Amino acid sequence: MNYTIYLDVLFLVNFAMDYLILFLTGWLCRQKTVWWRCLISALTGSILFLLILWLPIPEVWMYYIFSYGFTGILMCFLAFRPKGIKAVLACYLCQLMVTFLLGGIMNWLYFVSPIRSWINGSWNEEQGIQLREFVLLLLLSGIIFSVLTVGFRQYRKDERQYLYELSLYFGERNIYGVGLVDTGNFLIEPMSRQPVAVADARWIEKLLPEDYQRLLQTYLEQGKIDYDRIAEDTLFKAKWIPFQAVGEEQGEMLGIQCGRLILKRSDACITRQNVVVGISRTPISKNNRYQMLLHTDMVEQEEQECYRL
Repeated sequence: MNYTIYLDVLFLVNFAMDYLILFLTGWLCRQKTVWWRCLISALTGSILFLLILWLPIPEVWMYYIFSYGFTGILMCFLAFRPKGIKAVLACYLCQLMVTFLLGGIMNWLYFVSPIRSWINGSWNEEQGIQLREFVLLLLLSGIIFSVLTVGFRQYRKDERQYLYELSLYFGERNIYGVGLVDTGNFLIEPMSRQPVAVADARWIEKLLPEDYQRLLQTYLEQGKIDYDRIAEDTLFKAKWIPFQAVGEEQGEMLGIQCGRLILKRSDACITRQNVVVGISRTPISKNNRYQMLLHTDMVEQEEQECYRL
């Protein structure tokens, strides 16, 4: 079977695909998109693609390196001018993700979707896909891609509303981490009636002095609070926090009263003094994405002026 390839048509199709991919990459990765830079980048990528097809390349792996590696990185650099190697690689990876996702959507529309016959139009095996069908396929794929990514970005935005960068202070010491607002956290310190945050034991251990670290180690190993050590070493910052877990009897949690907790995100900065932090004997995040579960009462207050931690 012989195929006739028209370089002008191949150039135009590749140019249109490259420009759409660059535009979607800039939009998805929040890069500054300048239309004429994208045009130059798409033009460069299309020319290099034709040269790679035209020139004899001895090995297949060399073809993939030049077509997907060198060309893709060069296109990202020309379109977005990222600063630094990490920024270039991040932009390139985002471009690859957009390419694969857009290509998958186009394959699904053309071969699987119920509107296949409408997309095909006058297509037949002898003529191949026509320009009208290709443009229609490209537009539909771009619309579906935009809808999917808008939903994903909205989901991440909603998720980020419950995350805070935090700084926790104990005396002159402090530690940084990420806190998640847990709507299921109803813990209250019984004496002061203050809301209680729950922290990962291994994370908060680095904040505590040695005497409190020994108390924490006993709690982790035995599962109970050593009240004798608290009395002997006068560890007055240690707190008793009762809790009730689903399917379990009432238990007790070791708590530590810390001097200050600062919660920070793009639109808020909240400071709480003398906050009580309960210590979890099990990890609170499987992927270590956050180190503290925040009580809702800790964030439902008037926002204060945000300052650099």
